[in-house]
Amino acid sequence: MRFDLKTPCKNCPFRTDETAIRFQCEERAREIEEQAYRRGFPCHLSADYFEAEDEYSEESGYVFGKTTQHCAGAIIMYLKSSLGPWPGIDNDEDLHEKLEAQMDMMAPVFDSEGEFIEASA
Repeated sequence: MRFDLKTPCKNCPFRTDETAIRFQCEERAREIEEQAYRRGFPCHLSADYFEAEDEYSEESGYVFGKTTQHCAGAIIMYLKSSLGPWPGIDNDEDLHEKLEAQMDMMAPVFDSEGEFIEASA
């Protein structure tokens, strides 16, 4: 995964403005937040799309490929609410510092995971 983005894309679900994608329920927002925290979250503009082969396979969705960027909105949200590196960036302190210096912290992004989840409740 790559960490070159500085600001979230127009439809980033972690944005607080009207251009953001919103989820239909709090449960889905919790799943997205948990995935982003634990394993990272691919930006849909650069991610590979995985299509489930049948109803017994894993769910379809966006996955990291060789050139996939990590979602800038998720990074900004975790930087705003975190006390340090999180599992989605491999708890990497050097990367955490790089991201703190690089990201547009004024972008319209939720200040915490709780605010993100509440927006879909």
